[in-house]
Amino acid sequence: MRKDEPLPWQNIAASDPAVSPAPPACPPRTRTSDRHRLFWRRSKGWDAHVRDLEQLADTPGFLRLRQEIIALARLNPDDRALDIGAGTGLLTLAAAPQVRHVCALDISLAMCRHLEATLVRDAITNVDVVAGEATDLPLADGSVEVVLSNYCFHHLSDADKRRALNEVGRVLRPGGYLVIGDMMFRVGIADARGRAVIAHFAGKMLRRGPMGVVRLLKNGLRVLSGRGEHPAGVDWWRRALEDAGFAEVAVRTLDHEGGIAFARWNG
Repeated sequence: MRKDEPLPWQNIAASDPAVSPAPPACPPRTRTSDRHRLFWRRSKGWDAHVRDLEQLADTPGFLRLRQEIIALARLNPDDRALDIGAGTGLLTLAAAPQVRHVCALDISLAMCRHLEATLVRDAITNVDVVAGEATDLPLADGSVEVVLSNYCFHHLSDADKRRALNEVGRVLRPGGYLVIGDMMFRVGIADARGRAVIAHFAGKMLRRGPMGVVRLLKNGLRVLSGRGEHPAGVDWWRRALEDAGFAEVAVRTLDHEGGIAFARWNG
């Protein structure tokens, strides 16, 4: 993209009379059309757990995962990046010094406000925060070189994961990279890795005593009612990425419940 070309989210803003084009902003932060769609995290109460997520993002495990994701992304100074499920900014804040611009997307308005406050505090000026969904990205076609995501996709059903991957392919430029960190196992007794992950979690909760037992029961009820997480395994991710048109697909598990998926967009 030439230096004098408008950013893709400026084009979107210019086409919407309700939005004033304030370059180089992403689409409007609290568009009315976005509000009715903020459901998959709101139902889990993420707006009430901003501080908890920030503390989790500061743990050694998540910091190591961030390091791996950023390294795989092969960021360049001219890149425009999209962080899907940005949360409190684990990936966004690490990517911002290395790229031209970051669009940080999250479905929780509270997360968005928290991240915006952090950007102001740290005088980071090349990031715009957008309230929106992974399955309906508010960016123009071929508008970013890199898409990042960390621990977002397991909140989506398999069908919505595929919709989100199609959206990622739409907004990526040919040759652009996608790097996803997420839970990577199947909930159920048929999957060996899933059994091991669940057994480890159950043992951890039981060692916490009555409060751990309560949490274990709550999680079990959520899964049985269909309101729990929907992590997918390595084989599913490999097939889904290839089906969506990605190349150079590489998916691997980590030494916990998580894994990393890397792919290049064929375009």
